[in-house]
Amino acid sequence: MRYFLTIVAVAVVIVIHNTKVFASISYADMFLPERGYKPVKDMWQDYKKTLSDNRLYKEWCVNTFEKGEQIYDAYKEIAFDIDYCSEPPKTDYWQTPLETRQNKQGDCEDSVFLFFSKLSKLDIDGDITWGWVVDKNSSITFAHVWYQLFDKYGRQYIVEGFSKEWNGIIPLEKIKEAEERVPTLMLRHGYVNNVVNELLVDFDNPHKFSEPLDDEQFHWNIYFNNNHVISDIFQKLRLMFWRYKEQMNKLSLSQ
Repeated sequence: MRYFLTIVAVAVVIVIHNTKVFASISYADMFLPERGYKPVKDMWQDYKKTLSDNRLYKEWCVNTFEKGEQIYDAYKEIAFDIDYCSEPPKTDYWQTPLETRQNKQGDCEDSVFLFFSKLSKLDIDGDITWGWVVDKNSSITFAHVWYQLFDKYGRQYIVEGFSKEWNGIIPLEKIKEAEERVPTLMLRHGYVNNVVNELLVDFDNPHKFSEPLDDEQFHWNIYFNNNHVISDIFQKLRLMFWRYKEQMNKLSLSQ
């Protein structure tokens, strides 16, 4: 049974591997050309070879995953409709899904939140995962955020955006041939909204968000004060989803 929230110590990864650590890396540019997974042939739409849709890939998603049609649409947006844009050094601004859609660009966590937002109301077997990627060939190591899916039979897939191709839903066993992924934190898809609701108990008071998170504040008892990395993730989650809630409220009032 997979728990809704998992915390894993990752400092050991930096010790075990003689690594070079990189902060701003586009996974799609560096690794997807050789590590991507194409279960079906591309369907070229016109002489310009645009990949605006792929009926065969859609059928594969429907046959492979529960809610496969919606997963196809969500993947299509993060693969084709947004470009990768690294953030300036020492900044880590998490865009809301609305901002990412409007800006047409973002980084790894922005694409994950956009993907999740398209599926947030559905019963999806998946996780939002924060962690590290260690390339086995070059020892390049970088922090990363990704979405992992489980198919109808429990097989695990990693979802990566930005590639402009139908190759970003990749079986985990294929990924493991070339890299190691070490999770720091995993949030089960079905519990993300519950966690967000707890984080936004005081969403009408934005000044509250500048205060440190308290380990006794939540029933799942994460011990924030003992783990700066986890505390930082949840602080940024709280700020991002508060802004997203405000943006969606304004959008609904304007319609």
